[in-house]
Amino acid sequence: MITISVTKIRTIPLKSLAKMASDLIAAMRGEIFTDPQPFTEAQLEALLATFMSTQSLASSGGKLARPPYIAATNSLINALVMYAPYIDKIAKGDVIVLALTPLPTTEKKDYISLILDGALVEGMISKKGMKGQFIVDCTTFGPKVGYFAIISEGGVMPAGVTLSRTGQLKIPAGCTTNIFTSTTSFKRKKFSNLTPGVTYFVYYVLTYGADTVGFVGTPLEVICSN
Repeated sequence: MITISVTKIRTIPLKSLAKMASDLIAAMRGEIFTDPQPFTEAQLEALLATFMSTQSLASSGGKLARPPYIAATNSLINALVMYAPYIDKIAKGDVIVLALTPLPTTEKKDYISLILDGALVEGMISKKGMKGQFIVDCTTFGPKVGYFAIISEGGVMPAGVTLSRTGQLKIPAGCTTNIFTSTTSFKRKKFSNLTPGVTYFVYYVLTYGADTVGFVGTPLEVICSN
């Protein structure tokens, strides 16, 4: 059964803690929160205000400002943790109810299913390298996800070039377009020994392990460094 994750609450980045607490306070005004609750809205607001004020002092003050900040951080996190069993009792594993709160859950994304269902790489960017070179990168899709890249020189990939679900790239006979690939799983890729000043079209494909190959998305247009 999916529940609120106490581990994820306790390991939340401090830069995100205030927002989570603020969002929880807003969610407390919704229909799923009924009394008695672990804390009142005013109590949580006070814990949040103390955390934010001591955080500000700790960033600009000396060592004496650290203990109050640490104490305020622990108090706020402990308060959020106390909401885990409270929300779990209400939700009973219902992901729709759990989604009405900002607290993280134990649900894990099924990256294989997402990739096979057509998920595509997002946030592709390019950087110039040395002559005959360029670097491409993208947004991280998820842990253990790989990134296969295909580049087409001078134009988009010809219609006859295909990538099978088993990862086999097929280039038909008579194709005059230069096609290059990067088989490493890293999302940041450097292509070298290309033609300076020529436009290349870069395609990324999500992979997972040896057997899961995604779909070819919209290419990124890159001009190779002169």
